[in-house]
Amino acid sequence: MPQPPTSELPVLRKVIRSSTIDLIADQIRNAIYSGSLDPGQSINEVRTAELLDVSRPSLREALQRLVSEGVMAHAPGRGVRVKRMRPNDIDDVYAVREAIEAQAVKVVIRSGKPIVRIHQSLERLEHAIEGNTARLVGDADLDFHHSIVACSGSVRLSDLMKVSMVHTRLLSLSDPRGYEVRCDLIETHRHLLEAIADGDEARSLTIVGRVMAGAAARLHHSQTDTEAIIVKAAAREAGVDDQWSQLRDTMKP
Repeated sequence: MPQPPTSELPVLRKVIRSSTIDLIADQIRNAIYSGSLDPGQSINEVRTAELLDVSRPSLREALQRLVSEGVMAHAPGRGVRVKRMRPNDIDDVYAVREAIEAQAVKVVIRSGKPIVRIHQSLERLEHAIEGNTARLVGDADLDFHHSIVACSGSVRLSDLMKVSMVHTRLLSLSDPRGYEVRCDLIETHRHLLEAIADGDEARSLTIVGRVMAGAAARLHHSQTDTEAIIVKAAAREAGVDDQWSQLRDTMKP
């Protein structure tokens, strides 16, 4: 049975793109999210514009947008590079994630929004864990959290979550231990879904906070749970979009 596609930002699946700039930015975000563009990797404007079949001014404008989002970094005389996250980025990224998801939980519960999508994403996470492939588990985990935000119906929260998911992925890809995920938190995700379904706002927010704190602690190398089940990704795990392969050799960090 073929592997399902991996490492595609779920928020990009049904987006109607309004401009070439939006399309370019989405393509590059997705390449970063999938691991096709590594943290610290430089962007060669000429070759990247050729790959995407866009003009250099359009590419440059899209790159500046990604710099403003904190996805890319610009250094005078060195051009634009995929941002390499540092330890001092960890708490900030997860503080933003918690703020976005906590607000989404409040909207969903207080407005009585349908949560079918959260149920579906939990099922996909369960299947991914059974497959024991790090990138698939990581994608499904982020998809679960994105589904909560999507159920809020807030376009602005969804836009913030799109960028926050790329930041989260960059944290994992920048980890010197390599890309790792925990595969034993499915019960926590079930409890979060149950709390949302029950309309228990306080419990839901507590679980969201605990999930974010635990993820940040692991990236800080302070994971104290010796029974945690960790799965590590193999180099260039299957599913990574390799359309960027022709550029990688000339875009080394």
